[in-house]
Amino acid sequence: MTTTLALAARLRALPDAELVGALHERGYRRQGVSDFFDLAEALLDADSLQRALSALDRVRLATLVVLGRAGAGRDAGEVAAALAEQPAASGTTEQDARAALEAVAALLLAHPDDGRFAVYDAVTARLEAWPESGLPSPADLLATPPPPALAAVPDTEQRFTDRLAAERAFEAVAAVSELVAELSREGARELQKGGLALPATKRLAEALAIDPAAVPTALSVAARAGLVAIGDGMWLPTESAWAWQHSPTSDRWRALAAAWKAALPDDLRSLLAGRSRAAWGDSLRQHVAWLYPAAVETAQERVDAHTRDAEWLGITARQAPSSAGTALVERDAEAAAEIVAGQFPAEVDKVYLQHDLTVVSPGPLAPEVESRLRGMADLESRALASTFRFSGASVDRAITAGETADGIRAFLAAVSLTGIPQPLDYLIADAAERHGRVRVREAKGAEDGPVDGVRSVVRSSDATLLRTIQVDQSLAPLRLTRSADDELTSRFPRDVVFWALSDARYPVVAEDADGEPVALRRLRTARAAAPGGRDQDAELVARLRETDTAAGGGEHDAAQWLARQLDAAVRARQPVIVEVRMPDGRTVDYLLEPTGVGGGRLRGRDRAADIERTLPLSSVTGLRSVD
Repeated sequence: MTTTLALAARLRALPDAELVGALHERGYRRQGVSDFFDLAEALLDADSLQRALSALDRVRLATLVVLGRAGAGRDAGEVAAALAEQPAASGTTEQDARAALEAVAALLLAHPDDGRFAVYDAVTARLEAWPESGLPSPADLLATPPPPALAAVPDTEQRFTDRLAAERAFEAVAAVSELVAELSREGARELQKGGLALPATKRLAEALAIDPAAVPTALSVAARAGLVAIGDGMWLPTESAWAWQHSPTSDRWRALAAAWKAALPDDLRSLLAGRSRAAWGDSLRQHVAWLYPAAVETAQERVDAHTRDAEWLGITARQAPSSAGTALVERDAEAAAEIVAGQFPAEVDKVYLQHDLTVVSPGPLAPEVESRLRGMADLESRALASTFRFSGASVDRAITAGETADGIRAFLAAVSLTGIPQPLDYLIADAAERHGRVRVREAKGAEDGPVDGVRSVVRSSDATLLRTIQVDQSLAPLRLTRSADDELTSRFPRDVVFWALSDARYPVVAEDADGEPVALRRLRTARAAAPGGRDQDAELVARLRETDTAAGGGEHDAAQWLARQLDAAVRARQPVIVEVRMPDGRTVDYLLEPTGVGGGRLRGRDRAADIERTLPLSSVTGLRSVD
C-alpha cells in the first residue's frame, strides 16, 4: 500500500530541480498547498491523476496495472515478465519495463525504492474507475493487442513515391524561400487569437504560389527551422534565414527536414521509425488510437500535425515514406539529404535575358545567382524555370542597396546566355541617371536628437519633384516641411525618412555628414523571444522549502513533520508503522491503523495484536508507510 504519506516524504526528499521538473509534467491545483502533504494530496487528486494518466501510452498504463495487481514493490525484471504474458505488451523486454517504470516514477505515479517500484493507491483506484467514464478497464488495457503491422511499400510503388516526394520537397524549399523573401519585404501580423489575418494569408499564398490553406503549414515548417519568428506581433525572418537562403537546395531541405524530426515527441519518433518502410495514413492513426486509449482524438491530432508537415516536405508521398523519408527517421537528415540531392534537378548559373525586360532561368538557379538577381529584378513566376522582370523601380532598388550600373551590367554579362538586350541596357542607364535626384541626410548637430524640431534634411535640385514629395499623402507621417526651395526637413531620423521615400519609389540616396552617398540595408528580422513568464512550480517549491526552514529545524521540525504525518494517516485511516521508543531505550514497531490524536496521545488499532492501543506522542519517534 503506497499512499499520500509515502509520496509526501518522497516529495520532501527530492532535489529542487528534479521536483520542479516533475511538477512541470503534471497538472494539479496549487491553491491551498502549504506543505508537502498538501502537494501530495493535490497530485493524487482524481482530476490531476486523470490528466496524467490520459497522456500515457498503453505500455506505461499496463505497467501501472501490473504494479497495482502486485500489491508490493516489483523490479524491472518482474514487471517485464508480467507484461510479456499480456497481449498488449507481449514483446516487452526488461529494458522496456525499466524505461516505463522510470517514466511513471518521474511523473509521480509510482514510488521508487532501491530498484523496486510500487504504484500509489490512488493511481490504481483511478484506473479501476475508468470504465465508469467509458475508458478501458485495467483488464482491457492488458488484454487488447496492437493492430497488425502493414507490409512494406513494394519497390514498384517506392519509385513512384520517391519521384512524387522529390517534387514536393523541391516545391517546399521554394515556398519557404519565397516566404522568407516576402516577410523580409513586409511582415505578417499575428492575430491575438493566433493565426494570420485573411489579407496576410492571401498575400503570402500569392507570393508563395500555394493554396491559402497551405500557408500555416509553410509558416510552421519555417518557424520550426528557426527561419521566421514573431517579433513585436509580426512574423519576420530571423538572422539565420539569410545564410539558409544562400545554401544549395538540398542543404536547405536538410535543414527543414532535420527541424521536423527534432520536433517529433520521443514516442512519435520511435513509432515512425518502426514504420519507416510502411504506409502511415489510416493504419498509423489506428495504431495511435490503440496506443493512447484515454486520449484517442488528442493523440491522433498530434500525429496528424506532424504527418501533414511530412507530406508537404516530401518526407512522405501519399502517406508512404520516400527513400529519403526512411533514411531520415531511421538515421538522420544528412543521410536523407544525400538521397534528395540526387533527385533534385541540377542547379544552373546561367539565364536568358529577353528584350521585353524579362529573365528566364532554364532550371533552378544557384543560390548566389538567384540572391543577387532578386536584388535587381522582381520575381514573376517560380517553377523549375523561373521568370523575373526588370523595371525602373527594381533597378533603382538595387542601386539604393549599393549596386552600381557597371556592377549590374558586369553581373548580367556573366550570367546571361543571350547578352544584355538593348532595352535593358537603356533601362539600367536611365535608372542610374535618375537615382540620387533626391538626397537625405541627418540635420547638422542632430545625430543624437532633433535640433529645433529638425532631425533630417531632404534635398533635390528638382523643385517639382520636391513639391510632389511634400504633398504625397503616403509620406504625411514624416511631417515634411519646406525650409528652402531645394530642401525639406523632418523630425524623424535619416534612415526612417530614407526608407519611407524608397518604399514610395522615389529615386533617393542616403548621404553621410560629408555629403557622400552611403548604402543602407534594411534587414527586417524578428527580435529574440522574450524570456518565459513566471515558473509557478519553482515558486511553489521555493515556498515549501521556506516553510520547512521557518519551522525551526532540528527537533521542532521533526515534531512538525511527525504531526503532519499522523494527521494524514488518521484522515485516510491508513495503516502505518509507528516507531515507539520504550522506557528501556529499545525501539518497537507497531502496525497501527490510527484513529485519532489528542491530549498528547495517539490512538489506533494494532493490526497484529488485534487490540486498541494508546501511545504517548512523546514516545513516538517516527512513522513510515507499510510499504
